[in-house]
Amino acid sequence: MCLLHTVTLGFKADDYYIRYVLRKIPFIKPMAPTLAQIPPRGEDWLHEVKFDGWRAQLHIDQGEATLYSKSGADITKRFRSLRTALCEIPCRQAIIDCELVACGSDGMPCFRTLMTQGNEAPLALWAFDLLQLDGVRLTPIGLEDRREYLAELIAAADSERIQFSGAFDDPIELLKTCEKMDLEGIVSKRRGSSYHSGVTRDWLKIKTAAWRAANTKRFELLKKRA
Repeated sequence: MCLLHTVTLGFKADDYYIRYVLRKIPFIKPMAPTLAQIPPRGEDWLHEVKFDGWRAQLHIDQGEATLYSKSGADITKRFRSLRTALCEIPCRQAIIDCELVACGSDGMPCFRTLMTQGNEAPLALWAFDLLQLDGVRLTPIGLEDRREYLAELIAAADSERIQFSGAFDDPIELLKTCEKMDLEGIVSKRRGSSYHSGVTRDWLKIKTAAWRAANTKRFELLKKRA
């Protein structure tokens, strides 16, 4: 699986190159979606569930896993219960963009549980983008190609603690489903877009009405930042 990207990019990184890349780029500033009121439609977009958790960036290096917050802080020890599963992801090196989620007593993602119970809560990572694999920087290539490599990597890991975030074509139906399930909302992403740090309109996040009502203060803060 890890050799697929070598065909697309034309070379295979050796161990020296991997160590050099990790030293040069220990953390990649995340790409951030723009807050929107309604989702975009059309074939140019795909749509994912927005889980209510913490944005995280997972680094795998020769069997060792490090978890960073969206600001680049090392939070590995804080969520150490994930470490064993993450260390078993079958690659030499990877950087994965993901959402750290905790489940409440009903089995659904719960931000309050994450905040109050932390490492003691049932934790999982929902992976939605692959920024680097075996020393090759994937950020310049299209979103769908990055997701294809990521899906294979997560499937090979075969762990309940790290899940692949699937994509859907119909944003209206997805948003309705999220509303019924008390989920936060959706993120719409432009197909073929590259990954670049900072706020972008290639990614749009849309909150459900129920989430906005239950999280008024958080939503108002998000609107001010948008």
